[in-house]
Amino acid sequence: MKRRHALRTAVAVSIASAGCLRRLSGDDRTPAHTVTVYHVDHEITRDVTVVVRNDAEESLFEKSYTMSETNESDEDATFPESSDPSTVLVTVDGVEFERRWPNAECRDGTWMGIEVWIRGKSDSDIDVRIEENCQTTYLDS
Repeated sequence: MKRRHALRTAVAVSIASAGCLRRLSGDDRTPAHTVTVYHVDHEITRDVTVVVRNDAEESLFEKSYTMSETNESDEDATFPESSDPSTVLVTVDGVEFERRWPNAECRDGTWMGIEVWIRGKSDSDIDVRIEENCQTTYLDS
């Protein structure tokens, strides 16, 4: 009886310490910026492309979407956190909107991401807003 109890305890301690040892040895995941796109007036179908660039105009992130009633949002697409984004270019049905990457300070353990909000019920009424979004996220595998 004592032997079984000792064995169960040893197994439980081994399993519990495995997670701690991973933390002590360092996390091999890569921190990431996130890009989330919301299509507010979803009864209209829109073709949307989001491109994030650095100061050298290099593309760090690019993704195209067809936003509609069945696809109102795309959440938490990622790109490496250390890539220093500076500009966000959003194209909605061929119309380009250029915005600055937010410069807000995130708390320790979180990294800056953005939310892209697309509004407008007609082609002449399109509005694109960029908001900051700090979170702890890692590159998609």
